[in-house]
Amino acid sequence: MTSPYTNCTTTTLNRLQITPLETSHEVSETPSLAETKIAKVHLPTAIPALDVSPTAFILTKEEATPDAVMELLKKYGICTIKKLFDASEIDSINEELDPLFELKKNDPRLFPKETIRVTNTVSKSPIVVNKILSHPLNLAVAHKALDQANAFWIGNNINIGTCPAIVSSSIAFQISPNAACQALHRDDQSDHNIRYPQTYESFSFNSESQIGFSVALTKTTRQNGATRIIPGSHLWDHLQKPNEEDCIYNEMEKGDATFMLASVLHSASSNLTKDEVRRILILFMGRGIYRQKENIFFNADLEYFKQFSVEQLRRLGFAMSEPYGNMVELQDPLVKIKEGYRRTTNYSDICRVNSQYE
Repeated sequence: MTSPYTNCTTTTLNRLQITPLETSHEVSETPSLAETKIAKVHLPTAIPALDVSPTAFILTKEEATPDAVMELLKKYGICTIKKLFDASEIDSINEELDPLFELKKNDPRLFPKETIRVTNTVSKSPIVVNKILSHPLNLAVAHKALDQANAFWIGNNINIGTCPAIVSSSIAFQISPNAACQALHRDDQSDHNIRYPQTYESFSFNSESQIGFSVALTKTTRQNGATRIIPGSHLWDHLQKPNEEDCIYNEMEKGDATFMLASVLHSASSNLTKDEVRRILILFMGRGIYRQKENIFFNADLEYFKQFSVEQLRRLGFAMSEPYGNMVELQDPLVKIKEGYRRTTNYSDICRVNSQYE
């Protein structure tokens, strides 16, 4: 049988030699990671991991301007803001999520069984949309790093099309004692975002497809499973192998929040405590030209979404990627979902060209 990836477009498989397994093998503890082939890898020259303290990428709420956040993302791939949300906001978020976690606690698909996931929270919890997705800092960082605008010739005009960043996934996690750690990974693999070596000086946000915005709904510590990260790994070659000893722990107090490039190697840690439950919500913003990780449109309750503003609906993915992306019957989907919404053109601007400059 021909492999599904034979002769298709690739920039990484040419660096592997893939052969069948010759003997039986043990099934992985993670069924989706059961081994199927043997690969020999042409490893790149390794870029040394950064030797930094977790305090290097921490800002206070007052310090956390969009530019300050992006500067730390550029350097480390991560930025944590202390007390971005106050206690009452976190309590309100938890209160709305509590019944959703309760519904999921006996889900037979839980893996590991100690970790409960509430997926696609933006379609189930208005407070996630209003407080987390719509947080001004999240929107500002998404705008500066992921929103896109470009010019296109249409006859004798130059037309401007824009594409807003949209929510890619919004998953709440509740991790109980004895939950095992994850394997180190990048979250931009869903976009097939291939990494090429960069330096701090040469780094461009054009190389990024998603940025995560994590909110600590409880205290997160090394003992109860705080996320491990490899700072600076967003600058590595795609196939540079991650090592556990390069990780540091991103510990947060309740109400802290972390921005992380989806190209940073990271993983959740084991919950080694006897009685502490860690709860966190991770919302990823992604470029509007890519598929969302979570399909929020399948079985979507359109009446639920009508409560949100036009800007919120754009960020949820219910809008056109100018000029022709995501159309419904050749129209912006907002025409169908938001009463009174109108648009007369598929572009942000249509420009008459009357001169050129060198």
